[in-house]
Amino acid sequence: MQPVYVSGHRNPDLDSIGSAVGYAELKARLDPSTEFVPVRLGDLNPQTRWVLERAGADEPKYLQHIRLRAVDLMATEFVCVRESDAIREAGVAIDSADYDLVPVIDAEGKLAGVITTRALARRYVRESEHSTTDTLAAPCRDLMEEAEVAVIAEDAITDVSDQLKNSHQATAIVVDQLHRPTGLLSRSDLVSPVRRRVVLVDHAERAQAVPGIEQAEIVEILDHHHIGSIETRLPVKATFDPVGSTATLVVERFRRSGIEPSRSSAMLLLGAVLSDTVILNSPTTTDRDAAVVEYLERVLELDGRGFGREMFKSSSDVEGISASDLVRRDAKVYKSGNGTPFLVAQIEVVGKGLLDRKDELLAAMHHEQAVQGVELYALMVTDILDKATELLVAGDIGAASRAFGVEPSDGGHSLTLPGVMSRKKQVAPKLLATI
Repeated sequence: MQPVYVSGHRNPDLDSIGSAVGYAELKARLDPSTEFVPVRLGDLNPQTRWVLERAGADEPKYLQHIRLRAVDLMATEFVCVRESDAIREAGVAIDSADYDLVPVIDAEGKLAGVITTRALARRYVRESEHSTTDTLAAPCRDLMEEAEVAVIAEDAITDVSDQLKNSHQATAIVVDQLHRPTGLLSRSDLVSPVRRRVVLVDHAERAQAVPGIEQAEIVEILDHHHIGSIETRLPVKATFDPVGSTATLVVERFRRSGIEPSRSSAMLLLGAVLSDTVILNSPTTTDRDAAVVEYLERVLELDGRGFGREMFKSSSDVEGISASDLVRRDAKVYKSGNGTPFLVAQIEVVGKGLLDRKDELLAAMHHEQAVQGVELYALMVTDILDKATELLVAGDIGAASRAFGVEPSDGGHSLTLPGVMSRKKQVAPKLLATI
């Protein structure tokens, strides 16, 4: 049975990763018969790496896409014949299988060609009419032909299907990096295949989901944001609960199930709650987030707020990181009511040092604005100690100014927003209502 992937959003932050890891653990402990695999959709930010290291946890597997691959459907038990084997052996192998061909390998085990049922039939009829000898005793190299469709395990099924449609052979050979056969795929295997399965955490926007989400089976959605643009083929269990962090929802499910998270997952979940609520200071913070932090403090026997301060301090040093990487680090795309796309990124810092690089950041933002094709590219530089945000804007600064009722400063490219710390609650909604 294929695994169920538990995935946060693209440009993953700590809540996305911590929730994926924690929820995958809980689901696996509740359903040991199913494999739940936490995954990431992009590079991890320094804060997430710091907490992973402190927790002694491995980095989640990178999932490039959720489309069906050759490896998901291929048969791994099949017979190969060697070039020197008698053609009769190829015929016996085909007769005992459900495929129209058998792979032929060389002395090193590499794919040399194939023997097809069509070639066998022609050979048998021709030779039975004109010869009294067993030609079927000839070596396979005399009858083999080129494998028209040879693919690798990670190739998308849609690509394999397109190749088979244009082939006289009805079976694809899956090969490894050394060109050795590892699987077979027939046209019949590609009819109504079982889709790959995924649980979405910390997002419900198609633009933020794993590529190929439209071809996957979404098993569940667990999020603390607004209901997004994800469409499902069948009804699914979906939770959209207004707390400060998706990790809060994960911990509450652990507690309701009477299960205590492992130490590494508990530390990741604690970091996730503290990150998304800015150590319980964000306007999105609820009493439920605070209760989860108190519970995890008891489980881990540590001071949660002290852990949070150390976490933010360790990851707020952005010296040596390019402006391009900074403005893309934690970026989310939104669409206004009229379909206009815009993007809001956020960097949480301690102190004002990063704003010395304002011109450099704005140049990188203008470049990304063009690349992403968005109307506005905003960057929140949020000082967690000062509890304020400097909002840098590439694009329609007038719309941003109207949204917050604040006049632009510093040459008309930024807005000073005292008390603003939350992208989800204080920034995105106002821009959505204005753009």
